Amino acid sequence: METEAVAKESDALDPADVLGDLESLDALDAEIERVRHREEQRLVKLARKAGYFHRRMKNAEILGLFRDPLQEVPKRPSTLARLETRRDLLFAGPRTRNARRKALLGGFVVAQCRLKPDVHAALVPDIREFLWSHRNEDVGARNVRALAGFLADPGDKGLSAPPTISMKARKERTHRLILLGAWVLARREHLKELRDLVSAELVGFLEQVQRVDRHKALLKDLLDQA
Repeated sequence: METEAVAKESDALDPADVLGDLESLDALDAEIERVRHREEQRLVKLARKAGYFHRRMKNAEILGLFRDPLQEVPKRPSTLARLETRRDLLFAGPRTRNARRKALLGGFVVAQCRLKPDVHAALVPDIREFLWSHRNEDVGARNVRALAGFLADPGDKGLSAPPTISMKARKERTHRLILLGAWVLARREHLKELRDLVSAELVGFLEQVQRVDRHKALLKDLLDQA
């Protein structure tokens, strides 16, 4: 019974359904940056008003100005602190983390295939075989159709960044990236070309995208084996 329950839960977590989680996290990150910038500007304005910039102070003295009053008079968490707590809780969810891992790895595969057509040609047969191997033939067929454009052409626009106003395009792109990421996780230990690619190029790819530390943490297991 427990095995059946796990299988049903797995079937319910269709990759296309995670878009809301991904978008929620991105929106929360944007709001955190907005609030942080607002509070930093507020602090600078008040410090200027108090004459802070006309006094020479050591770092320890500056820290004391902020740290000591905060310890003496407990305050409610700020809006920024509450937003960061929400972000941490959402990001920590296993479903969101798993989806982000796969989408990030999918983006890595697309980037490498576009840079190196020979890599695309070498990997496509295994990707296609992996998609067809799904235990449900109908799902396998749908997955192959979803990535048909990429399998034929690494420059397929279906995996390019879609317009922000197009919810459908973003959802479909996320689904395709997650499928490719699932293939990486399933095949990286068995396919030498993929294993070598991850070892040689994944770190460089991650250092070119935003939120480098977070993405490296998500893929720490892969990086440790590189």
